Amino acid sequence: MPVAGITIDLDSLSVFISVVVALIGLSGVLWTLWVNGDRAERQRRRELRARALEAVLAYREMPFMIRRRRSESEERSAERVRLSTHFSEVQTELATCENLLVADGPGWLAQEYQELVSIARSTAGRESHEAWKVDPITEDSEMNMPDLFGRLKPLNDGVDRFREHIAWAGKTRRARVRVWRRPSRSGRSS
Repeated sequence: MPVAGITIDLDSLSVFISVVVALIGLSGVLWTLWVNGDRAERQRRRELRARALEAVLAYREMPFMIRRRRSESEERSAERVRLSTHFSEVQTELATCENLLVADGPGWLAQEYQELVSIARSTAGRESHEAWKVDPITEDSEMNMPDLFGRLKPLNDGVDRFREHIAWAGKTRRARVRVWRRPSRSGRSS
């Protein structure tokens, strides 16, 4: 069909438009897949880091649990089994999280976690060992154990540092990956 001296083949034009529309649709699908994949990856990393921190916190609770164990003579054997089984599970989780963080990266965060686990073993591990040597608590007033909590200060400080490292790792990754986000009114990324 000639229009103003130009011949346009409507069949070719409709094929061209169909191809352009299909490419636009495909690019939208690919963009959505990329964005959703990035979100899923960030969520997976958050869950792994939370799991790793949870394992350290469970390890930190062991000396308290040992001191609070049931003290009735008929319960002592079962309590030893229960607590030692729980302690083994916590140690397994610590080792698993260490390996997952090493494999997942970044290397500096895995190194920070290994240092935190080392502090946990030298403080909470030692306190757990010592807790088995003393009689279990028997009075409500003994529940808080401020002296034990004070001896775990290096571990508590390490936990706080690791939390800061987790937050920093998440922010730097988002800043690198999510460059397409519109800045907020304050000039920072949302």
